[in-house]
Amino acid sequence: MAKERSAISKNMGKKRVSGTHVSGLSSSKTTAKRKEAPVKYGKLSRKQKQDLEDYGELVPKDFEDDEEEGTKRRRVVSEADLDRELDEERRRAEGQFDDSDENEDSDSEEDEEEDWKKPSAYSLLMGSLKKNSKQKDFYKKIQREQEGIEDMVDSQDEMKQIDQEAEQEMDDLSEEQEFEQDGNEEYDEEEDDEEEDDEEGLAAAIDGDASDPIEDDDEEEIIYMGSSDAEEEDLPDDLFDSRFADQQPASFDEKISIIEQKKWVSQTFEDEILKDITALTTNVDISVKDMPKIEKLEDVKVKQRIAKCWPKANKEVIKKTVTFTPLQDHLFCQMNNYRDIVFCNRSLSNAKEIRNAYALHALNHITKTRDRVLKNNAKLSKAQKEGADAGEMRDQGFTRPKVLIILPFRNTVVDLVDTFVKLSGTEQQENKNRFLEQFNLREEEAIDTSKPADYLQNFQGNIDDHFRLGIKFAKKSMKIYADFYNADVIIASPLGLRTLIGTEGDKKRDFDFLSSIEVVILDQTNHFLMQNWEHIDHIFQHLNLIPTDGHGCDISRIKSWYLDGKAKYLRQTLVFADFLTPEFNALFNKYLKNIAGKLKIKHSYEEGLILDVIPQIQQTFTRIDAPSLKSINDIRYKYFIEKTLPTLRKSAIMQSHTLIFIPSYFDFVRVRNYFEDNKYSYEPCSEYASGSAITRSRAQFFHGRSNFLLYTERLHFFRRYNIRGAFHIVFYGLPEDPLFYTEIVNFLGLKFDEASAAEEATFSCTALFSKYDFLKLERVVGTERAKKMCTAQKNVFMFS
Repeated sequence: MAKERSAISKNMGKKRVSGTHVSGLSSSKTTAKRKEAPVKYGKLSRKQKQDLEDYGELVPKDFEDDEEEGTKRRRVVSEADLDRELDEERRRAEGQFDDSDENEDSDSEEDEEEDWKKPSAYSLLMGSLKKNSKQKDFYKKIQREQEGIEDMVDSQDEMKQIDQEAEQEMDDLSEEQEFEQDGNEEYDEEEDDEEEDDEEGLAAAIDGDASDPIEDDDEEEIIYMGSSDAEEEDLPDDLFDSRFADQQPASFDEKISIIEQKKWVSQTFEDEILKDITALTTNVDISVKDMPKIEKLEDVKVKQRIAKCWPKANKEVIKKTVTFTPLQDHLFCQMNNYRDIVFCNRSLSNAKEIRNAYALHALNHITKTRDRVLKNNAKLSKAQKEGADAGEMRDQGFTRPKVLIILPFRNTVVDLVDTFVKLSGTEQQENKNRFLEQFNLREEEAIDTSKPADYLQNFQGNIDDHFRLGIKFAKKSMKIYADFYNADVIIASPLGLRTLIGTEGDKKRDFDFLSSIEVVILDQTNHFLMQNWEHIDHIFQHLNLIPTDGHGCDISRIKSWYLDGKAKYLRQTLVFADFLTPEFNALFNKYLKNIAGKLKIKHSYEEGLILDVIPQIQQTFTRIDAPSLKSINDIRYKYFIEKTLPTLRKSAIMQSHTLIFIPSYFDFVRVRNYFEDNKYSYEPCSEYASGSAITRSRAQFFHGRSNFLLYTERLHFFRRYNIRGAFHIVFYGLPEDPLFYTEIVNFLGLKFDEASAAEEATFSCTALFSKYDFLKLERVVGTERAKKMCTAQKNVFMFS
């Protein structure tokens, strides 16, 4: 029976082009064999010396007979061989040389010549398999098969399985060398397209035609470790080193106990820039109030190679010679001390400077983390070569991703990635064209410029809310669309993460990439309320859990507090929102357990946005008293159908052209069902209605053919309609965004010819609220008025 070929041999055969040898050299040439002089060992090329160091030989003996004579390399001899040849020539001249000696010497020379031939592409591949620990078992199996030690594979199924394993191993080797092809692939087809690119790249590599990759990460890390630049030196007295060290101080467990028992030490103070601050720490910490002005980034332990790129990244925000704006200065002081921050003073004017500040903090954290790992790699490698014991080095987590940034829409991702490109100073960005194609808005999808300013900023560009993106940083390049387990930072939407994490009982779930997250950033957090806040809660439930799979991690280098399940106490969470809500308070109390402390930053409202109402009408606020938060929804509904609705129907004028604003979709369904059961003349307008249905409802309401229009907050958030034909406004509940209150009341100022002077005189606005709506109420009427309205004896308050 003929001897079966090995798995690698068969795979190489598939890729081989006719007329081309496995080494990549053409075999069709008839070049005559040239006689070349021997080369001294001391004159070996750098490549040949590297081949000797890597493989111990220049070509595997298994393939000595494959090479054409025209492609053989010059014989390499040592100094001793040259001396022996000179001695032979002298003996031959004296007639003392024996022919048998010549035959023996020629045979040895021929053997030696074949032993010193340059390795082929196959040899390089086998050498890589031998060196790579991941493929070591597979290499041994192939080696045993070639040497005849392993039994021949009898079944066809087993042969197919080995072929598949070989192909997979070869794909893995070529994956690090090939670019991902830029294109217009759909989101669900990205992985398949990458696999096709890898196969093409492997074929090119075997044929010797593969282009050089942008940057080999492993080679770059070795080069980097050999650098002696000052920027690569450890920063002295850096909080990062002590905070994320393997050995935590003795007070670590004591602080955890205080956190779990909720025995925080609370401090409330006011800052000129940040406004009202509530600080919770595990002990009395006066440094939380200390926010000195930052003159140089090096003073706050920012890596030099990032610091020199900061002016370029931040030039849109500040054009002076100072490092930070006042807001960036105070925020970065708190970020750099790794405290949790819930910042609720975000606005259109400061959104960009906040984004630049947290991008700087995130990239600085990633760079310090990677520098520590690479330097320890070099120490271990050096110790291994010297045969010394480098000691225990626990400097990693379960997985590589360290920063998670959650954003509502793709348009914000474009701006953030652009900031990362400027800050990192990278010369090349893999897959940038593909990223811009998938995250930018096409020209024909222009936004309506008549919308309010905040709408134009939030909804310009691509507002798709289902995405997730991994980014990997190297010294000179940045890879977008990196695999999550090889990425340094993950940027995703709540929906994009939720679909990947899944729920209990799903067959396919993956959340191990969240196990080693050390910094979590939520920007435009108030927009998550208009999407689905449950997704945010679900994500935080799966942060810093013990992974279900090893994912190739070296357990000997995992930090002890990761293994003990205490990573959440060292995780930093940064939340940036336009205003404070009960949901943010719940997040602050439930999931923010940072031993360094946490800050809640907001500002008081002196007058509220009620002053921006244009029509001169009477606005009535009615307080609904409820014994508990759990019962407020039922009591509000009962009050509305028993008190508010009958009052509207008593007057012939007030029972028509009435717009009812309902914040919650669940309440909308409840009221809509009541109107349907009782045959009310109404039109429903919600975020789930089609565009044509909304247009029809608006027309019916405008012309008075329907008396009531039910209008939800989420619909107004995403569409910002100007509803004409409203004579009376009823707020079933106050909106989260105070801008919505003024915009909807201003609907009454959109006059039209059918409204008589008598009807205009009856224009009215009624709003229902409870003491549990204090945060919403203070944004509308002001903080001091809201306190009085929630505690006063009377429950009806009028503004005009």
